[in-house]
Amino acid sequence: MRRCSRRQVLIGGALAAAATLGGCAGRFRPADRPFSPGAVRPLDHWRAYAPGSRRLVDHRLWDRFLAKYRRQRSDHVPMLPYGEIPGAEWELLDTYLGTLAATPVSALDRPEQYAFWLNLHNALVVRLIARAYLVLSVRDIDFGNGTPWDRPIVEVEGRPLSLADIRNGILRAYWRDGRVHYGLCYGAIGSPGLLTQGFSGANVDRLLDEQALDFVNHPRGVWGDGRAVTLSSLYDWYAEDFGGSRGAIMSHLRLYALPGLRPVLTDDVALNYAFDWSLNDLTGSLG
Repeated sequence: MRRCSRRQVLIGGALAAAATLGGCAGRFRPADRPFSPGAVRPLDHWRAYAPGSRRLVDHRLWDRFLAKYRRQRSDHVPMLPYGEIPGAEWELLDTYLGTLAATPVSALDRPEQYAFWLNLHNALVVRLIARAYLVLSVRDIDFGNGTPWDRPIVEVEGRPLSLADIRNGILRAYWRDGRVHYGLCYGAIGSPGLLTQGFSGANVDRLLDEQALDFVNHPRGVWGDGRAVTLSSLYDWYAEDFGGSRGAIMSHLRLYALPGLRPVLTDDVALNYAFDWSLNDLTGSLG
């Protein structure tokens, strides 16, 4: 009989619990309830890195999964056909997650770590949704505290981590880069989407810039009608990461806005915020 390591049990057990809790009557919560992004609280263990390290993480299984199944809706929103992906493919994704869980992250240089944490977060979100399918929103998944974000669902270097830990205790804490939010997928229509490839230490800077350009110039990121501008709620929830003030946020947006959008991004324009938590599901697209 094949023995499972503790990290495999943690991944499989927590994700399986999501399917149980997400599918139980009374465990669903309204997806339009206020979202609490959480504060930046550095997890000290993850401060370490290895400057100049040439160690690389193998993301080929994630690259393969994204290249095969990531789709675009007619309005260019990135989607996944969760309900049509075969079980064998989810098993390969579990193998990939197990590989990441076994990675000595502190032995990586910073760019490789950046890519590692972005890919781990996004692959966990995708697997979490698949375990709980048919949810209508990732926020319908409830580990017992009304949220899918705060329960540890993976163990790396012997440290249990939740999605919120990865986002707030590692990525936001140690990179202090507003572009991180363009690399994080929440499994939602309103979220920055998955790419057709994963991040790597060599491409993470370029891909985050490409994601920023795509999101800012798409209506789910910024939409203006000449009288007011509606921004993604990401710019409200994580305002401090984009400079902490209205002026800094607008400067950030103008940096990535194409010429047709830039004129409406004035410092005195009326601002509204919105975010669509509907699941990024395109089941039925594979024919």
